[in-house]
Amino acid sequence: MSLLTLVKRVQNNDNIAMQEIIDRFEPKIRKSLRFTNASVREDMRQEIVFRLIKAVKSYNRA
Repeated sequence: MSLLTLVKRVQNNDNIAMQEIIDRFEPKIRKSLRFTNASVREDMRQEIVFRLIKAVKSYNRA
């Protein structure tokens, strides 16, 4: 399923679609945090996921 289709589903309150988006980005998120201090890594991962959710819900394809 395309990312755009998942975004549309999320905007229609489909939590399963949101989890699919998070799962797709999780390897990239973890890789980007690889060299981050271990004591703050999980907090940063949660913040990135939070911002991802916010961005998906507010996305407006004009």
